[in-house]
Amino acid sequence: MVGGEAQYHRTQLALLDLTQMKTAQQALAAERERLSVTLRAMAEGVVTVDNAGVVQFINHSACALIGTSAAQAIGRPFAALCQLVHAKTGVPVRPPDTGARNAGQAVVLPAQTLLMRADGESRLVEGRCAPMKGEDGGIIGAVLVLHDATEESRLRDELERASKLESVGLLAGGIAHDFNNILAIIMGNLTLALMDEKVKATPAARWLHEAERGANRARDLTQQLLTFAKGGEPVRSAVQLADLVKEAAEFALHGSAVRCEFQPAPALRPAQVDKGQIGQVVQNLVLNAVQAMPRGGVVHIALRNETVPPGPAQPLAPGDYLHLTVRDNGPGIAPALLPRIFEPYFTTKETGVGLGLATVYSIVKKHAGHVTVESVPGGGTTFQIWLPASAAAVETKAVSQSPFEELCGRVLFMDDEEAIRQMASILLSRLGLEPVMAEDGKEAVRVFEAARTSGSPFDLVVMDLTVPGGMGGLEALQRIRAIDPQVRAIVSSGYSSDPVMADHRAHGFDGMVAKPYRISDLAKTLREVLGQRTGG
Repeated sequence: MVGGEAQYHRTQLALLDLTQMKTAQQALAAERERLSVTLRAMAEGVVTVDNAGVVQFINHSACALIGTSAAQAIGRPFAALCQLVHAKTGVPVRPPDTGARNAGQAVVLPAQTLLMRADGESRLVEGRCAPMKGEDGGIIGAVLVLHDATEESRLRDELERASKLESVGLLAGGIAHDFNNILAIIMGNLTLALMDEKVKATPAARWLHEAERGANRARDLTQQLLTFAKGGEPVRSAVQLADLVKEAAEFALHGSAVRCEFQPAPALRPAQVDKGQIGQVVQNLVLNAVQAMPRGGVVHIALRNETVPPGPAQPLAPGDYLHLTVRDNGPGIAPALLPRIFEPYFTTKETGVGLGLATVYSIVKKHAGHVTVESVPGGGTTFQIWLPASAAAVETKAVSQSPFEELCGRVLFMDDEEAIRQMASILLSRLGLEPVMAEDGKEAVRVFEAARTSGSPFDLVVMDLTVPGGMGGLEALQRIRAIDPQVRAIVSSGYSSDPVMADHRAHGFDGMVAKPYRISDLAKTLREVLGQRTGG
C-alpha cells in the first residue's frame, strides 16, 4: 500500500473466433491439392503462361510431350521450348496464347498442327487455349491444353488405307475371277498343245513355250489382284520362315546386280503364315529394292523373334511374332510420297504397276501382322514386318512321286464354262482318268446319283465353287455326301481368297486347286486325293 490506498491493475482480454477462417484456409489448401493432383494425372498437357508468353506452370504430360522438365520450362517463353507448324506445309502456326489473349476467348489449334521439339522429334497435336482473367476482369495470361494425336492420326490413316484396299478388292475380285477362267482355258490348251508329240518336234513349240510363260505371268498378276478381294483368309500353317525368306529373296535377285546379306537370328520360332503369300511378300520387297538400285547394291534382310507386351493403342495384339527387316541402300523415298506407297496403283517407278507394296500391305494385314516403312532421301529404305509366331512345330512332308505318272479312276468334273470342261476332259484323259462332265451343281448331283445306282460310282469329284445363277460346288458336295459320305472331292475356283479355298477341309473337301492351274498342280492334287482313298 502507498498512502494507505491499494493499487489495482486492470487486464483486458479480447477473443477472436478464427474457426471460419481456418476452415476456409483448409478448404483452399484441399482444393489446391485436388487441382494439383488432377493436373499431374491428366493425359493432356497443360501449360499456363503470362501475358509475355512466359511459362508459369506445366504438368507432367506437357513436359513429356514437349521433351523438357518443369524446372527447365518454368520462367522461359513457351515459344523457346517448342515450335508449332502446319504438318503439311511447314508454315508456323500463330502462338495460341497470343490468339486467346487478343480474342478474349478460347481458340482451337488449327488441324494438322505439328509440335516440333528441341531434340528434333515431332508430334501431331490437337488443343485449345483460353485466356485467364484477374479479379478486375483483365487478362493476365492463358492456359493451353495439348493432346498428342500422333497415334490416333496413324490409326486413322491405317483405317483409310484399309478402306481403299477394300474398295479395290471389290472390283479386283470379280475381274480376277473372270480373267482366271479365261487364263485356265488358255493355259490348259497350251499344255495340251505342248503335250502333243508332233508339236514338240516343230519350231512352233518355242513360241508355245513363250506363250505359256506369258500366261504364267498373267496368272501371277491375277493372284496379286485377288489378294485385295474382300473376304477369305490365308491358308496358314507352321512355317520355318528363315528358309522361306532366303529362297524367295534369292529367286527375286536372280539375274540382278544386287546381292543379299541375310542375317537370321538363332532359335527362330516357326511362323503361322500362308507360305505362298509370305513368299510373295518377300519377293515384292526384294524386287522393290532391286528397282531402287538399278546399278547394283546390297539388300539387307534380318529376321528375329519378338514378343509384343500388352499396351494401349498399339497395332499388334500382345504375343509372339517374327520380325522381318528388309533394307536397301538406294536413293530413298521423298517424305511427301512415303504415306502413299502402300496405295494400290501408286508407283514412282517407270516399269511399276503399283501393286507390289499394296499386295505386301494387304497380305500382312490378313495375317494379323503389321508393316512399317522408314526412308531417308539418299539414305535408303527400310521395311519392317511383324508376323504371328506358331505354337506348333513345322511338319515335314515326304517327297511324293512324280505327278505325271499315270492315274486311274472315274472323275466327275463340274464347271459352268464349256471351254474349261472340254479342256479338262482331254487333260484328265491324258492323265489316265475317265472323266464325266457336268455344267452345274444340280447336274453333278444327278449324274453322281445315277452312276452310283448303275454300279459305276465315281472315285473322285472336282467341283467349281461358283456357278452364276446355279448351284455351286459347296452345296452340290453337301448333297453328294448325303448320297455317299466317303466320296473324295476337290474344290476349284478362280476366287483363291474365298473362305472355302482358304480352308477347304473345314468345308468338306479333300483337296483344292486354284484356277488357272498348271497341269502339274492339278495332277499332284488328283494323285494326293486319290491316294487318300486307296491308302497309297
